Amino acid sequence: MTTTQIPARQTLNLPHILWLLLRQQPWRYACGELLPLSFFLAGRLTFSLLLQVFFNRLQQQSGPDLALWLLPFAFILAALMRAILGSLGNRALVTALFKTTQTLRHNILKRILERPGARPLPGSTGEAISGFRDDIEIFAQLFSRLLNVFALTCFTSIALVIMLHASVRITLFVFLPLLCVVIVAQSMKKRLEKYRVASRAATAEVTGAIGEIFGSVQAIQVAGAEERVAEHFSGLNKRRHDAMVQDSVLSAALNSLFGNTVGIGIGAILIMAAIARGSEHLSVGDIALFISFLSNITNFVQSIGTLLAQVTQTHVSLTRLRALLQGASDTALVAPAELYLQRPLPQITLPALDAFSELHTLQARNLSYHYPDTGRGITGIHLEIKRGTLTVITGRIGSGKTTLLRTLLGLLPAEAEAEITWNGVQVAEPASFFVPPRCAYTPQVPHLFSDTLRENILLGLPVGEEQLHKAIRNAVMEEDVIQLEAGLETVVGVKGVKLSGGQVQRSAAARMLVRPAQLLVFDDLSSALDVATEARLWERLFSEEQHTCLVVSHRRTILQRADQVIVLKEGHVEVCGCLEEVLEQSAEMRYLWLKDEIE
Repeated sequence: MTTTQIPARQTLNLPHILWLLLRQQPWRYACGELLPLSFFLAGRLTFSLLLQVFFNRLQQQSGPDLALWLLPFAFILAALMRAILGSLGNRALVTALFKTTQTLRHNILKRILERPGARPLPGSTGEAISGFRDDIEIFAQLFSRLLNVFALTCFTSIALVIMLHASVRITLFVFLPLLCVVIVAQSMKKRLEKYRVASRAATAEVTGAIGEIFGSVQAIQVAGAEERVAEHFSGLNKRRHDAMVQDSVLSAALNSLFGNTVGIGIGAILIMAAIARGSEHLSVGDIALFISFLSNITNFVQSIGTLLAQVTQTHVSLTRLRALLQGASDTALVAPAELYLQRPLPQITLPALDAFSELHTLQARNLSYHYPDTGRGITGIHLEIKRGTLTVITGRIGSGKTTLLRTLLGLLPAEAEAEITWNGVQVAEPASFFVPPRCAYTPQVPHLFSDTLRENILLGLPVGEEQLHKAIRNAVMEEDVIQLEAGLETVVGVKGVKLSGGQVQRSAAARMLVRPAQLLVFDDLSSALDVATEARLWERLFSEEQHTCLVVSHRRTILQRADQVIVLKEGHVEVCGCLEEVLEQSAEMRYLWLKDEIE
């Protein structure tokens, strides 16, 4: 195995990011937005020119010819064509926007899952949910606005040439509101950004509080803190309300200002057209042409103002999404992703066990990790695990047992001097390396989902009933399954609330055992299992085949089975050896041994 080189972080500007996303499905965007809109605008140009001819002919003769009377029917036909193209393009546009937003969500979630388990998110869960929901959705809004502005820009450019040909002075005055919009939008850029940051942060606080309250209902009730929690939640909602009102009011005020600016410009244009009738060769058809163009130019001006505001807001959202990437390159955010929108999801399979994955020796040298907030952790740990052996890590509460396991497995980022080798080859990325079929892990506090017990054990893994029931039996779970109301099909509730603590841990053990691995890692099963049940689990586990196990425990049952006992004290290895050796050499171990006897 070779070490993995982590690429240097690459920061892309917003236009580059948008281009990379657009390039993934250009035809969908073209068919979904540009084609119907371009047809409509081309029809508007044609209609305006025909309208100019129509009124000029009316001015020059007593009655229009038959061809001019066909103009309304041509316009109706063009409207029907636009409706047809719009309905056909709507599905393509919705699909394109959906794929774009889901690609962003897929890539961010992938990055989060790649991070060490103890630091998956840079902030609160609420901030992450807000990012997944709101900050990504604004990219879809920006794409729609960009495509709209692009088509309107093409229309306005052609209209500008036609209008300049009719009257230079009036044409220049038509575009005066555009300059006002740009000036106002730029002057309000900082305030827009400030309000958007505040509203997003306030929304994240509310979302995070909801998750914490739902996850702590029993604790809140036991403490009698319902009123205080409700008061705190009301305060968060009040701050969110104020921040959202500021953000919404400013955006609405700018949109209103843009619209009123354009309306004032339109009134001035009509006055100038009336004045110009005496000094310029401005026909009735020319005036009709200007008026016909005004609605689309109005849309163009308003769209430019809205686009400038959305670009500012998207920069805020991009900054928040970069925080979720946690140091990864921006290219990871916009990388193409297979979303399986029309094809079935691939079947989950475990990687095959190759010659390298077979465990002979696992070694760790100078394994260290210290928590940033307290400075506590483990320092300079050395350990060696050989195939077919049982290694037990023991120590007092807070001695670093769980930290050692999580650092070894990559769930906590080991400090720079650490070195982990598998069969003598350095492991560059422990978090992605220590997975089945090389390693399987049951944490001290397992996580179950609100689904059936079967799905909580399998997590989508297609295995036969025989293999499933073997894992359940080895986890001493078969009697519990029989007693459950629907057996394996029992929905266990959020975090396994319908199960006891011991059943939750044994369900997690069955989840691990159904995925054969070279190294089995258990973090303190004894915390929720009685002595007899734990003894049966170890008896079954070691009776069928020779496993390689790394276990955190203080129970005599497993210590007496151990080939190697590692005693931790205040983040350091005090002694390591067989049970007899550590009892003889370590006062700490003798204390733990007697303490377990008393308990």
